[in-house]
Amino acid sequence: MYRMFKKSISLFFISFFCILTVIGQGIEFFEGTWEEALAKADQEKKLIFVDAYAEWCGPCKVMAKKVFTQKEVGDFYNENFINMKLDMEKSESTSFKRKFSVSAFPTLFFVNEKEEEVHKSVGGKQADALIELGKVAMSKDDRSGDFAVKYEEGDRSFDLVLGYVKALNDVNKPSLKITNEYLRSKPDISKEQRAEFLFYAITESDSKWFSELMENKKYYEKTYGEKEFEDRINMICWKTVQKATEFEYYDLVIEAKDKLKDAKIGDAKLFSYEADMYYGKEMKEAQIYFKALDNYYKKYAKKDPVLIKTCITDLGTYFETNKDATERAEKFGKDLIKKEESVENLMLYSNVLYKNGKTEKALEEANKSLALAKKEGKPAHTIERFIRFLKSS
Repeated sequence: MYRMFKKSISLFFISFFCILTVIGQGIEFFEGTWEEALAKADQEKKLIFVDAYAEWCGPCKVMAKKVFTQKEVGDFYNENFINMKLDMEKSESTSFKRKFSVSAFPTLFFVNEKEEEVHKSVGGKQADALIELGKVAMSKDDRSGDFAVKYEEGDRSFDLVLGYVKALNDVNKPSLKITNEYLRSKPDISKEQRAEFLFYAITESDSKWFSELMENKKYYEKTYGEKEFEDRINMICWKTVQKATEFEYYDLVIEAKDKLKDAKIGDAKLFSYEADMYYGKEMKEAQIYFKALDNYYKKYAKKDPVLIKTCITDLGTYFETNKDATERAEKFGKDLIKKEESVENLMLYSNVLYKNGKTEKALEEANKSLALAKKEGKPAHTIERFIRFLKSS
C-alpha cells in the first residue's frame, strides 16, 4: 500500500512539473471583421483560425485564460494563421454564421481565404493538442501540388516559383532543392524580385544564400518593417537550432548563434542562451544546458516569477535525477518564494526540497501552502495529501 502511494506521489511530481508552463506572449487575435480577415488571409496566403465560443462556456474560458496565453501556442499560431475569436451569440459573428454552423462550444475552425472549411474540431484543447490540431490543418492546406505540376512542366516564372517555395514552406515540406535550382539558373529577375524571393525562400541560417539575404537588410527593413525582418531572421536561425538537434550536431547551434549576432538584430545574448538551453534539454547535454541556464537566469529570469517557475520546471522535467539540477532548482525555488509567495509556488518549492532530501523543510513549506490555500478559499486536497505523505516519510 505504501509503495502504491509512493508511486502515485511520484506521478504527482511529474504532472506537477509538467503543468507549470510558460505564460508569455500568446495568440494575437485579429480584431477586424470577418470580411477583413478573409482579405488578410488571401493577402498572406494563410488559413484563418477561428475560436467560435460563448461567454458562458467553461472550456472556452479555460482555453482563453490558460491555453491561448501560452508562449509556444502564440509562437505557432501567430506565425501560421490569421487568428480570430468570435462570440457566436453576438452580432460580430453574423457573417461567419451565415456560412458555418456551430452546435457546441468551443468549436475550432480552420478556414481558407475562399471561405472553405479546411479542418475543425469541437471541444477544449490543451496547448500541445492545440498545436497539433494546427499542424493537421496546415497539412490539409497543401497548396504546393498545383505549383509542382506547372514547375515540372517547365514554368520558371518568378511568381510561380515564389508561390511554389512558399507553399512548400507553409506545410513544412523541403523547398531547398527548388530554391537552389532556381537561383543557380540565374533567372532574369530584378534586384527587388530576387530580394523578395530570398526573404521567403531561405528557411535556415546554414543556407549558402543566407549571407545574401543579410546583405539586403536595409532594403528588407524599409520594405517589410524592422520587426518583420527581425522576426524572420529569428525564425530562420531558430530552425537551424532545431535542425541541430535533429542531426545531433552542436556546430549548427554555434553557427545559428553567430549568424544572429552578426545580423545585429534583437537580443543576441537571449537567443544564444535559449538556443543552448534548447539543445541541452533535447540532447540531454547537461553541461551545455547548465552553462546557458546560469547566464539566462542571472540576466533574464531571476526577477520574473514566471520565468523562475519555467526554469524549475525544466530542471525537474529534463534532468530530474541530476544533482546539479536539483541544487539549482532549490536555489531558484527560494528566489521564487521571495518574489511571490503563492499557493502554487510554495508547493513547487516544497516538492523541490523533498526531492533534495529536506523533508522537514518541505513539510514547513507545504503547511504554508495549505494555510494560504484555505485563506484564499482554494482547493487543498492535493496539498493535504502531499503533507500526509511527507509526515509518513
